[in-house]
Amino acid sequence: MTMATDTPPITDDESGGLLARFSDRQVELGKTLGFHALLWSLIGIVLFPVLWMVIVSVNQTAFEPLVADPLGWASNANLSGYRDVWNESDFPYWLRNSLIVSVGATILSVAVCTLGAYSIGRLRYRGRTVMATFLLVTQMFPAILIAIPLFLVFRDFGLFNTLTGLVIAYVAFTLPFAIWMLRGFYENLPESLEEAAMIDGSTRFGAVVRVILPLSAPAIATTAIFNWVLAWNEFVFALVLINDSEKQTLPPGMGEWIGQQTLNWDMMMAGAIGATIPLLVVFLFLQKYIVKGLAEGAVKS
Repeated sequence: MTMATDTPPITDDESGGLLARFSDRQVELGKTLGFHALLWSLIGIVLFPVLWMVIVSVNQTAFEPLVADPLGWASNANLSGYRDVWNESDFPYWLRNSLIVSVGATILSVAVCTLGAYSIGRLRYRGRTVMATFLLVTQMFPAILIAIPLFLVFRDFGLFNTLTGLVIAYVAFTLPFAIWMLRGFYENLPESLEEAAMIDGSTRFGAVVRVILPLSAPAIATTAIFNWVLAWNEFVFALVLINDSEKQTLPPGMGEWIGQQTLNWDMMMAGAIGATIPLLVVFLFLQKYIVKGLAEGAVKS
């Protein structure tokens, strides 16, 4: 009968030799593989709702049948939901209205916030800090809190149930955010830019148009993109200020498909995909401006 013997502990020299067996290249390879595994896992988590939206749009597949037979939904896939969305609902009107209102609000908001942010960020006058703080405070109020006062004002001025009134409401909704985005960029630009232009005989406004605006184009583009997304996804103002179905925008219009007893899932998901495509197109073509605009002005010259 043999007696069990205790395993001798690993000394520091032996552990150091064990770690030394892994080269630096193997360690870096392990880090890279781990990083990519984590990255693709997060991407899968983010894209899973989109995949689910696509599957439901072509076939009303519940979660349990999909888990039991992941490929079973493909046998009954059809595009009837997309046809119903385009032909049997006011979705084309909602899409048109969302494009008109979002583009109009973005153009007006950027035009106003460019000069407003320059005034707060570059000029020195009494009360500019108070004005900037007031703009920030307005973002603390929920949209529903100011939607009812806006409804009363627009009703008295004849702007209720009009796309023009909705554009004005969206400009008021996005303007403080846009000014604060551009203010930080303008504050980090060297003041010698305007001084050099004015020494050469240009006015302050001319220096802004010829020097500052071209330099701030990436930041302005980034602000425009974020304003457009906010206006595109806005729900409360469109619900309160518009009561005609053909004048509705996409968020409240699609909300009408949710009934008390029924919900057409394939139609809802098809409409959601149609509402998402313009956002994807904008980000695919303008993502370089987002990255560049967020990086510009990060370091003060």
